[in-house]
Amino acid sequence: MLDSFSFSNQFGCKCFSLFNSFKSNAIVFETKIHTMKSYFFFFLFIVGLQQASVAQKQTNHARAYYVSLKGDDLNDGTKLSPWKSIAKVNTSSYKGGDSVLFEAESVFEGAVKLSKANVASSGEGQLLISSYGKGSAVINAGVNAGVTLTELRHFKLTRLKIIGDGREKGNVSDGLSISKSHNFVIDSVDVSGFQHSGLQVKVGSDFKITHVHVHDNGFAGIHVCGNKQQAEGKYENHNIYIGDCIASNNPGDPSVLHHHSGNGILVSNCKNVLIEYCLAYNNGWDQPAQNTGGPVGIWFWDATESIIQYSISHDNKTNRNAKDGGGFDLDGGVTNSKIQYCLSYNNEGAGYGLFEFGAVKKWKDNVVRYNVSINDGTLHDGSVAVWAATGKSMSNCEIYNNTFYNDGEKAYSLSIVNHMPEFNFRNNIFVYRDGFLCFGHELEKGKEYFENNCYFSLKSKEEIAGYPSLKEWAKATGNEMKNGQFIGRYLNPKMVSPSQIKLENPRELNKQTLRAFGLMSDSKLIDAGNDLSKILNASMGEHDMVGNQIPQGKGYDIGALEYTK
Repeated sequence: MLDSFSFSNQFGCKCFSLFNSFKSNAIVFETKIHTMKSYFFFFLFIVGLQQASVAQKQTNHARAYYVSLKGDDLNDGTKLSPWKSIAKVNTSSYKGGDSVLFEAESVFEGAVKLSKANVASSGEGQLLISSYGKGSAVINAGVNAGVTLTELRHFKLTRLKIIGDGREKGNVSDGLSISKSHNFVIDSVDVSGFQHSGLQVKVGSDFKITHVHVHDNGFAGIHVCGNKQQAEGKYENHNIYIGDCIASNNPGDPSVLHHHSGNGILVSNCKNVLIEYCLAYNNGWDQPAQNTGGPVGIWFWDATESIIQYSISHDNKTNRNAKDGGGFDLDGGVTNSKIQYCLSYNNEGAGYGLFEFGAVKKWKDNVVRYNVSINDGTLHDGSVAVWAATGKSMSNCEIYNNTFYNDGEKAYSLSIVNHMPEFNFRNNIFVYRDGFLCFGHELEKGKEYFENNCYFSLKSKEEIAGYPSLKEWAKATGNEMKNGQFIGRYLNPKMVSPSQIKLENPRELNKQTLRAFGLMSDSKLIDAGNDLSKILNASMGEHDMVGNQIPQGKGYDIGALEYTK
């Protein structure tokens, strides 16, 4: 049995030990509490940063601004609380990725005007102007420009109808005017009723223009231009794509009294432009200027490394006392460019014009290949025309594997007003009623050159260019001669059933729609074409006008459509 002292001593030691243990645990617990508090406050700090980041992202996030005739300009522009007017759109600020959406099928009075002052330079993505709902909103500009966009980048405009009062009813502007801008997409836009151009691009790069219908304007449907002609090698417009567009019934600008107006698609001061699957028709019929050049359906001037292809141009016109009114044209200062796989028909001027009015740059090194012309030159010029202003010159143009058919009024194949060196016509079909050359024209030895073409008069008259036969003409001029041997062909090309044509959709340029102008199985032009790749020092291409791989047989055919079984 323990005595009191021993018990007391043992109990005191245990109590002391328990106290120390409790104290130690309390310190540990308190430390843990402090640690937990630290973690908790750190967690709150991180959450706060994340919330601030989210708030910042929400602040920087692209916004959609809605415009409705039922809205109010004091609203915040959301779909449930839209703006009302174009004036609000013009005085607001935007950043990359934002959208301005007009209510479809509504008519908004006024003119849209945006510039770099409206749009923050920071931010990614395109600024979009479009419609919401089914259909397109209408911008009614009256006498003003419809939409003016200046010094902008990364922009898209789509699903809008832009209208003016009309070229003779007070409007004096362009419908959609874009200047000093880059990286643009213009799609599914309808523009009409403007005295100048439906769509004008003035100094820009990296443009994609698609599914635009420009009609009932004055100067042009689509017009790409610069401030002035630049020195050799310099251009103000770069990398322009125009596809699946329609330019129709743009008659002429009543304010332009001394030069052409009423063009379909006109592009100048440019490098690297592609126009394809476009349609131009019934333009230029009310050009006021007389005794001057006239409009054309689709054409370039002051351009390089540019192409027109898979397009249709028909029934374009000009002033009765002016020139042109043709289908396609490579005009002043064009170099290293092509017209290929196109259809021209029933134009008052030449189906394919090769002209030089006197541009700063030289006209040279161009190609016209695998095209069809049907009954062009109803007023003047014929299927193809070559002309240069007094003292001006052009050089080196390859015109090969085209089909030129003309049985209409004033049915000629060629209008050679000026004689240019190295204009070479090869592997072409020339079918004409009134003459191979326009009345009073002649060819000059040592200038234009004809080799391995087919000629045929629908009046069965072999007389050509004032000579009784093709062979006599060849011996006198050196054309259709090679190594002293006559190589020309005066014969019926035996096309399937050439006649009038009415084709409106460039996407339907195929061997079914153009079957009438293909060769019959017994045509002597099958495999009769020269392989021009060595002469041209370049490929003749992989296919003909309608997509047939070339050559199909032992050699190339003559004409634009390769024979297929």
